[in-house]
Amino acid sequence: MSEVATAVQAALDSEAPIARELVVAWCQGADDVKSLALLYRLTGEAYERIQPPLGQQETCRLIQRYLLECVRLNPEGGVAFSRYQAAWTLLSWFQHLSRLADTTLVFHEAAAAVTQLYLESDTEVRTAIETGFLEHVLEDEEFRPLFAGWEQDNRLREAWQAAMAWGDAHAGFTRGLATSQADGDSGE
Repeated sequence: MSEVATAVQAALDSEAPIARELVVAWCQGADDVKSLALLYRLTGEAYERIQPPLGQQETCRLIQRYLLECVRLNPEGGVAFSRYQAAWTLLSWFQHLSRLADTTLVFHEAAAAVTQLYLESDTEVRTAIETGFLEHVLEDEEFRPLFAGWEQDNRLREAWQAAMAWGDAHAGFTRGLATSQADGDSGE
């Protein structure tokens, strides 16, 4: 286990406050998917213990980095998400962010990162992005402008058209599923 993973696991196992500066340093030093997975867990399970708060930008950069690394690598077993789990979680994250204020920059950075990963990747990763994320995120009209540039790019147009066809045929479908699952899990 890396030094970062060991330190984050110790923070997860503790009930003590966690210095924001430490978490930022861990995020910067994380160079493997296991460390990123543990940091992702930390922001979910121990966010309130990070003092002062980590903040939206730092948290969202970590989440984006972790999820896209899982899509890229498809880690199997262990603490990290598989490729399709990460794609689905990326969709849920977009839906969650849409209910928060001041997320425009986060959305634009995430959409650019998804696009870059798609362009740099092999067929398996591209398929996961297209069928595990893009089709479903485009079910919501509010997210379509984030990926509208795909229509104009010869390298992306075919995927865009297929995903838009899915999105048009299933408008709002996945958001309804994700919302009901989230409400069921949280007891709301």
